Amino acid sequence: MANIVAITSCPTGIAHTFMAAEGLEQGAAKAGHVIKVETQGSVGAQNQLSALEIEQAEVVIIAADTSVDKSRFAGKKLYETNTKAAINDGVAVVATALEQAKVYQAAAAAAGEANYADQVKDAKAQQSAARTGPYKHLMTGVSFMIPFVVAGGLMIAIGFALGCMY
Repeated sequence: MANIVAITSCPTGIAHTFMAAEGLEQGAAKAGHVIKVETQGSVGAQNQLSALEIEQAEVVIIAADTSVDKSRFAGKKLYETNTKAAINDGVAVVATALEQAKVYQAAAAAAGEANYADQVKDAKAQQSAARTGPYKHLMTGVSFMIPFVVAGGLMIAIGFALGCMY
């Protein structure tokens, strides 16, 4: 019997977050393990994991389609997957996590994430530099026209509302 903690999260933070949590809970129960799942949804984190629970856990499972702060799991065995896997087969995710989880090193991961962030920033800079000439001018014009389009739509709506009254 293993002691497991988990985090589930999806971009909207509504359905998939809680369905993944339920899948993990059912999968752990079927395998005879104890699990506590923190859900990070649109209403914030619920059922938050305490430092003691994390310390006592043998493995940490993160079933998320978004970025999750892993700094509090430094030195713990960590397994990451997506919410779809946890929803479809919680038993397999729990079994795989117990077999394949690797010890999470916060310092090395932070350096890797920083390098990735720099690469993304460089790619975006190159992409925006490549967008010059007519394309850039067209997009700038579209951005400046949005308030006028919205205002015009509101004026038409008000005109129809007042036109019906007379």
